[in-house]
Amino acid sequence: MKLKILTEFIFLIPMAITFWFGLYIYTAIIALSLAIGILYHLHEEKKFFELDVFVSLILIATNLYFVYLSSFKFPYFHLALISLLASIYFWTKGRKTNYQGTLMPSGYDFNHSMWHISSMLITLFCILAYIIN
Repeated sequence: MKLKILTEFIFLIPMAITFWFGLYIYTAIIALSLAIGILYHLHEEKKFFELDVFVSLILIATNLYFVYLSSFKFPYFHLALISLLASIYFWTKGRKTNYQGTLMPSGYDFNHSMWHISSMLITLFCILAYIIN
């Protein structure tokens, strides 16, 4: 199984935390994002793209909402920002590039996997900002 599919499963960590603390809608959004992301990668990134982007945007909005509710609590908000910078770095570095008329991954799987990890950390820190008083 490819690394980028395996790293989708790290979203089980924030999903379990939101479930434990009774944030069931947040749990459902993370679960939906996880399921659609796995489907997207299992289908060689040829299906479910629009749905994956849409659900990811819902997760981003939910993260922003909960970090707002936390009043941008230190240090979690700041850790989320650092994770955001890392996710932008890995997303940009992992972009597929055109090489002699074909799409070549060129480190895409690794960088996309690192993007999953940094994105999960954003979600985790937004959750922690909200639940830790």
